[in-house]
Amino acid sequence: MGAIGCRCNDGDADATTEATAEDDVVQMAKAPKMVQKDKQKLEDARKKLVSCAKALRARVAKDQLEVWKRAESEFGVQKMIWQSLSLQRGAKHQGTAAMIESKLEFAVQTHTKDLAAAVEALDLCLQRNQGLDLLGLATIESIEAIKNFALHADSRQELAKMLDKAAAELSSGVVSRRGADLINLLADCGIQEPKLEAAIKAAWVAAYDDGPE
Repeated sequence: MGAIGCRCNDGDADATTEATAEDDVVQMAKAPKMVQKDKQKLEDARKKLVSCAKALRARVAKDQLEVWKRAESEFGVQKMIWQSLSLQRGAKHQGTAAMIESKLEFAVQTHTKDLAAAVEALDLCLQRNQGLDLLGLATIESIEAIKNFALHADSRQELAKMLDKAAAELSSGVVSRRGADLINLLADCGIQEPKLEAAIKAAWVAAYDDGPE
């Protein structure tokens, strides 16, 4: 009877050992890959990542300046058109035009502090314009350009932060990221500048040379 008891205990121990081994394998699979790399290569990759982050932020600032500069110009032309039409149309036209003008001015004044609020005001302008044709085609196109910029602005800023964080990580001499992390976010940025996008990918691959997964 004593021998039988020993065999049962051994079986339990084996099962526990196997379960522990399986857990270890699962944990290893989930853990981020940590790779020690040549210090000079890491430093070169770090510099490229920092440079790309700066270039990306500069591109965001440039795009923002351009879309709003164009919009302000179109809004000015639109106001002059409304002034000339105010003598031909009634009070309803004047009231709606005044409301839209107020929203346009609000958007221009607040976009640097609160882009979301500015875009919301522009959306309201488009809604009120339906069926009235108070906004010219050029003005509508400038509003759509702003909305497109805003759509990608957060992703671009997030990507720049990710590049900075990756550069900081490389300073420690340890790699723990994957190429897929970058590619997934890059797809949402709408950079539309092949050279910059290629530079970002190249910098990332230089740091994490397994490339995108």
